[in-house]
Amino acid sequence: MGSLFRFTGHNVIGLITLLMVGLSNSAFVVASVVTVTNTNGSVGYIYRSTDYDTGSYSNQNLLKANIDNSFFIWRDWFVTGSSSLVFTQEQTLSENGESGSFSSTGQIGFSVLPQSSMPFGFSYTRSDSKINSDFKLYSGVNAVSLDDNVISDSLVVYQSLVGKGYRLKVQYSDDQFRSTLRGKYGSSKLSLSGMFRGRSGALRASVTQKDEVTYDKVDRKTSSARLNHNYTGFQQTTINTALSSSQIQQALPGAASLTNYDVTLNQASVSLIWRSLDKKMTVSSGLRFSGIESVTSSGLSGVSSSALSANVSLSYRITQNLSINANSLRSVNEFEGGESSVAQDRVGVDYRSDAIKLGDYSYDWRVAADLGRRSDDVGESNSSTFSLGHAVGRKWGFARSQQVYLRGAQDYSMSALVETVRQRLSHRVNLGWKQGAMGVSRRMQLQLSDQRDLGDETALQTLSVDVDQQVQMTRRIKLNGSLNYQLTSYQYASSVGEVSSSDTAVISMDGGLSYISPFSVAGLMFTSNYRYSQSVLAGVSELTVQQTWSNKLNYRVGKIDVSLQYLYREARQISYNSVYFSVRRIF
Repeated sequence: MGSLFRFTGHNVIGLITLLMVGLSNSAFVVASVVTVTNTNGSVGYIYRSTDYDTGSYSNQNLLKANIDNSFFIWRDWFVTGSSSLVFTQEQTLSENGESGSFSSTGQIGFSVLPQSSMPFGFSYTRSDSKINSDFKLYSGVNAVSLDDNVISDSLVVYQSLVGKGYRLKVQYSDDQFRSTLRGKYGSSKLSLSGMFRGRSGALRASVTQKDEVTYDKVDRKTSSARLNHNYTGFQQTTINTALSSSQIQQALPGAASLTNYDVTLNQASVSLIWRSLDKKMTVSSGLRFSGIESVTSSGLSGVSSSALSANVSLSYRITQNLSINANSLRSVNEFEGGESSVAQDRVGVDYRSDAIKLGDYSYDWRVAADLGRRSDDVGESNSSTFSLGHAVGRKWGFARSQQVYLRGAQDYSMSALVETVRQRLSHRVNLGWKQGAMGVSRRMQLQLSDQRDLGDETALQTLSVDVDQQVQMTRRIKLNGSLNYQLTSYQYASSVGEVSSSDTAVISMDGGLSYISPFSVAGLMFTSNYRYSQSVLAGVSELTVQQTWSNKLNYRVGKIDVSLQYLYREARQISYNSVYFSVRRIF
């Protein structure tokens, strides 16, 4: 019996022609339905070379290309979407060997009826990355290659319901990985969230379930629920309530499964803020509860604990300069075998004067004090602090563009806790000079400070000098530089009663040049920056030196961007040179 279908040369040609016509018609139909609204991307190459004074080096070549699209199907209210494709090729050569990687990532997503009350969304991403390396995880007979190929798939699907004053959303996501080194692992998550907004507040809620298997074969399940309500129905008052509960179940592989555990955490809080109409008084309070329960499968006793705390605080501005504040806290912690409680109260007052003119000088003063009490399982303790300070300053102006300023300040503070009283006296002097005119800005400042504890051998003294300058030489050339010197002397009593001291001197300077369109080449820009710092610690003969010199040449014309950079860096007696080159074409 003969074949029902007999293919000849003419039949094959006819079939291919029919298939091509069908595909052409399908492509025409798709092209007429899908409208691309935007297409952009770039192709770039990066070269980075680093040489260390120790003899080690690293040369890297990187090639990257990406293209992004946004589109809609039929009408922009029907289906909108986006897609992207990224390729990356990298190769690194060092004294220890060679390594390279290649990765490609594609993503497509769309939203159906995005402007309606029931938008539906979908997104899918696939990534494929390969790593080839001469490096080994171990050495010798136990050496393990780091070569790996990881393929990942990510899927997100959501459905929303949007109305006047509310929004509901259910979303499912799934991430899966396949690795030649670590095998298969991934996670999936299902969540439901909602927001309801009324005239007197907003309510937000969410429920999430996540199942996960990690690369080291740990099986973890997480369930959580959250509720947050913000109430603004009362005048001058805001009330926020939050509730949350989460449970984590974790199963470890192999022998480690003896320590599988189940943890539940519950939390609840309420906070209230009230402000007077004249904004002088603010009252805030809060109540918070948290509880945790943990159960293991190894036969060990579980862990159960809870904490409850309440606090209230008040601040009142009596005048523009005078204000008082107070707060109180109560907390109770319960745990296996007992409980503990803490009570804290504090009240304080603060006054800051206006600037008082004394001839050509300006004078101001300030005073603050507070009292506190704490009670816990150990006992009761009282604390108090008091501080008093004043300052005087003056400014002189010269030739409209120069200014000299001088300011001195003195502060005294005393703090008492239990039977320990500490008194501290500090002095500060600032002397500065500013100039700004004709594209030139200069600043110099000298600062002296002395801080010591009365009745003790502790003292801290500092000397700081700062010099800054910026010069706009031409419309395209700008120079800047700064110099800083700081000397610190610290004296303290050691644990054996001996007086010790530590002196440190740090000097740093930096300078920079910015040149736009050098050699009258439009789109070309050159920048150079240098920074040097040196620190000396008393008793140490070696200096700590750090310096960095960076030069960058950038050229942009049309959609092409070219960058060349040279970097020299020295830190901790290690120096290296680095060359960076990149070129990118944007479309």
